[in-house]
Amino acid sequence: MLRKLRFVFPMLAILAMVLAACQPKPPAVEPTQVAEADVIRIGGFGPLSAPGAYRSGIEMQQAAKMAVDEINLNGGVLGKNVELIFGDTEGLPERGTAVTERLITQNKVVGLIGEYHSGVALTEMEVAHKYGIPVVFSEPWSDDVTGSGYPEIFRISPSIDYYSSIASKYYAATGWKKFVFIQEDTDYGHSSAESITKQLAGYGITDVETIFADPATEDFTPTLQRIMQNPPDVLVSGVTGMGTYRMVRQACDLGLAPTAKTALYAADAQLPEYWENVGDCGQYALFTYVGLPPSLYNDKTRAFLDNFEKLYEVRPGAHAMEAYDSVYLMVEAIRAAGSTEPAAIIAALESIQYDGVLGKIWFEYGSKNPISGDVPKWMWHQFPTPSVYIMQYTEINQPFEESVVVFPREVSTGPLYTGPK
Repeated sequence: MLRKLRFVFPMLAILAMVLAACQPKPPAVEPTQVAEADVIRIGGFGPLSAPGAYRSGIEMQQAAKMAVDEINLNGGVLGKNVELIFGDTEGLPERGTAVTERLITQNKVVGLIGEYHSGVALTEMEVAHKYGIPVVFSEPWSDDVTGSGYPEIFRISPSIDYYSSIASKYYAATGWKKFVFIQEDTDYGHSSAESITKQLAGYGITDVETIFADPATEDFTPTLQRIMQNPPDVLVSGVTGMGTYRMVRQACDLGLAPTAKTALYAADAQLPEYWENVGDCGQYALFTYVGLPPSLYNDKTRAFLDNFEKLYEVRPGAHAMEAYDSVYLMVEAIRAAGSTEPAAIIAALESIQYDGVLGKIWFEYGSKNPISGDVPKWMWHQFPTPSVYIMQYTEINQPFEESVVVFPREVSTGPLYTGPK
């Protein structure tokens, strides 16, 4: 009997297995498919950690999240919520490539916004172009970003050429003839120097010397002492961040600039750490501001700045305004297209007219109005009138909001500055 039972039980087990195998299987369900059906994913990228300009990158991420939260509170787009997935590029081109690849292939974003560094944007756009995913770049300035002519690439920040044109027009208006530029030894520094030197020559200004320096330089004294032997009308610091602050302090301590003979231009003077590092030497400094100065704020600008400060306890820079508007541009294009198909979003971006915190934004040149004649290649999918202004501090420790707009003259809030008296 026991032998029979030992035989029967295995046979029953085998029979059960056969019957189970014959039952129809339920369809496989991938959890990510359910999640993706409920949201529209937009990717963001920028530096959130060193060696990149991570403070600016974090503000861009925060502003983009603000925009997404507002959009979702107002019903989302196409009946779905928007989800922002923001990748840290660390300010490194190779990281930008990897982040963009991941956002597109793994996170399945339908569009991309952001980026601070031009060198990183130039790698990110190649990945976006490969996959045909639209990008609204918020802050990189390299002419080659939109100069690529890629159908996927749009930009609302200025190009180097446009940015430089505001300064060169101002310099020509002052009557200054002799210039010394100390530019950072980077792609940005070299392209900026090339652009403004060419533009100044167009105004008949050819007494221009350019010196390239490592942005990490701590002691500019030897260079500044040589310049003192034949002082220029204006000393221009095109070194970003701490490099410019050290240079301003050292030029002031040496008595080179700002003086009655030599005016001083300082990059990144609009940032809060400027006064912390330059002290009394910061008075009279000129700087270029990308974004709206307080005198030109609209209702959306004021609301954005107030809400951002309430949420994050800091007054954000123009790069945050650009990131915020970039998200709205992408979402409004999706809404206008009625689709998340890349080609449809791109077509909608080409036709968009959007009133944002930076004012009215549109793209003049695209597939329906191609670049031709003397129009520079970088005007492709480029916001044609980004806000760029020459500003000046007139008092020590003057808040940025109280600085004077000196150029363009049609929106100036003070006299044309031609040097300290």
